Amino acid sequence: MTERLRKRPRDVIVWFRGMPYRLDLGRCRRALVLCQVDGQFESMEALAKVVGCSRSTVSRFFSGRPTSLSIALKVLEVLKLTFEEVTTAVEGGHDAA
Repeated sequence: MTERLRKRPRDVIVWFRGMPYRLDLGRCRRALVLCQVDGQFESMEALAKVVGCSRSTVSRFFSGRPTSLSIALKVLEVLKLTFEEVTTAVEGGHDAA
């Protein structure tokens, strides 16, 4: 396994509307591969086009870096996943303010 692949987190904590959620990136990546196998799109750039955002925004989502809730929901919709399937609310989460 390459060094780059080993450093990809399987899940991350993301914040939406001031609330933390654990996002299952492994499940999202598997769904991405299945969509590509099914011929829905061939690349991250093609996925970004379907979602209506830039390739870098889609890449940020899959690396666990911050994206907006609306973008996350659009990516999940294209991947045929629901928010509930890939996120878990983090107990004790609250606004940092």
